[in-house]
Amino acid sequence: MTCHLEVKSKFGHQKKISDTTEFKELTKKDAEIQLSHELEKLLLTTTTEKERYEHEFSGYKKLFQQFLQGTGPSLQWDKIVPIPAEAIKNYASLAEPPSESIKDMLNKLVVIKLNGGLGTSMGCTGPKSIIPVRNDLTFLDLTVQQIEHLNNTYDCDVPLVLMNSFNTDEDTQKVLRKYRGFRIKIHTFTQSKYPRINKESLMPIAYSIDDEDPEAWYPPGHGDFYGTFCKSGLCEMFLKEGREFCFISNIDNLGATVDISILLFCCFSD
Repeated sequence: MTCHLEVKSKFGHQKKISDTTEFKELTKKDAEIQLSHELEKLLLTTTTEKERYEHEFSGYKKLFQQFLQGTGPSLQWDKIVPIPAEAIKNYASLAEPPSESIKDMLNKLVVIKLNGGLGTSMGCTGPKSIIPVRNDLTFLDLTVQQIEHLNNTYDCDVPLVLMNSFNTDEDTQKVLRKYRGFRIKIHTFTQSKYPRINKESLMPIAYSIDDEDPEAWYPPGHGDFYGTFCKSGLCEMFLKEGREFCFISNIDNLGATVDISILLFCCFSD
């Protein structure tokens, strides 16, 4: 037996629903429309940063649509196969770069550290990057030392870029002042600020752009890098400088350092 219902949404359109699938599609569409209305309301609460949030909310709506369309497992294991053996390069087989070419190679490189996380999981407050980890040196101190060592050793100019979040940007900017005398150029940009949604209503928790409730907003993280990096203008600037490669890792991953042999392989591989 098929049950037919006529539903009128809060936006006035009517649909005849003949099965569960059609009902779900209708509710998803209504959720998208309602979210757009709520985001427009949030935009009305700011005047100074409206253009920025319009761009960020555009990306957020695409993410929300993906969330609504998600059905079944996120991975289809039957389609996952090992990569071809010839695609794996044995590190021991990498050539040692000639000393006279190292400077030019390094000048094509940008080191990027993801610096959006707080130290709450470690029982600390503030950005994770400013937590002392060894001899009173922080993750950020040690990262700066690593890159400055490259610049001094090879007489090059490798810049450091920090992708901050709204949680870490202000405190990080204060700390960066102490590195002004170091042989390293430090740039920053801030990833997007996305509203959290209520589990039941699927609508934003925040009532204003200036809502300081820590549960109302979240930084989207690693996947937001490409869009915000390009929008920041840094990507275009580095390309004009002749930079070709990005080395990306978390700020608290001190083992992730620039390897000259791998950089040589990147420079001359197809």
